[in-house]
Amino acid sequence: MDGEIVAKSSASLVYTTTLFIFAAAMVLEAFAPRRQLAGGIAWRWGNNFTLGLLSWYGSAVGSTLLFVWLARWSQLHQVGLLGNWGATPQFLVLLASTQLLSYWIHRAFHAWRWLWPLHAVHHSDTDVDVSTTYRHHPLEPLLSLPLAAPLVLLLGVSPAAALAYRLFDVGAQVFSHSNIALPAPLERALRYVILTPDFHRVHHCAEARYTNSNYGSLVPWFDYLFGTARHRSAEEQRTMELGLEYLREPRDSRIDRLLLAPVKVFRLAGPRPAAAAPLVEGRPLA
Repeated sequence: MDGEIVAKSSASLVYTTTLFIFAAAMVLEAFAPRRQLAGGIAWRWGNNFTLGLLSWYGSAVGSTLLFVWLARWSQLHQVGLLGNWGATPQFLVLLASTQLLSYWIHRAFHAWRWLWPLHAVHHSDTDVDVSTTYRHHPLEPLLSLPLAAPLVLLLGVSPAAALAYRLFDVGAQVFSHSNIALPAPLERALRYVILTPDFHRVHHCAEARYTNSNYGSLVPWFDYLFGTARHRSAEEQRTMELGLEYLREPRDSRIDRLLLAPVKVFRLAGPRPAAAAPLVEGRPLA
């Protein structure tokens, strides 16, 4: 019965959590920004949030419904490795396992010529704030979600643990993309536990050596483990160039161009086979 209640309330909880976290982050961005954003914020937000509406349902709402349904199914059929564990350890194991998988999927999106054009839409934003959170091409979550969902069945977590993980995902994604300046001691402490805005902003730096680092999507644990964690000072955070070396014009952020951008990026990467395509630290050359 508890699992059924969780399943029925999961969508509404995602809606309210997303709204609350976005509102809180926007207020903090207004009063404690890390960077001065360029002009044309209404243009950026209009296009980012329009694209976000297309990708958010798949990456946030749809994935939550799927995770909770799979957890409910595994509970009913008593399958999975963690069926007798409590919700808290189930949540932690699910978080660690999905983030390990996500880390390598993220690296694949940067390294493989057929995947990078989709992910480049997210990296093409020349400013990073809460509106960047769901600036993903709608096809990107459709490729990554089927790889992560089977973990819920394998682990056999409860619907409550699955929902807690998905709500944590919603909050952490918005937090990591927000243009917030945390107090230095707090930022230094948090960046080993959760993705802080400063830690993730390095991943959006236009320099390839930084773009191809800090691959964690919710937690930084595996960047430290596999040696891909990079940090930049507060002063560098305020002045470093974000985005990519292409798709930098304001017109490139128009919604129709964002949806078609993978075709343009693929052309810029060259019509060569993926194995032969020259790379700059894992990112295809223009």
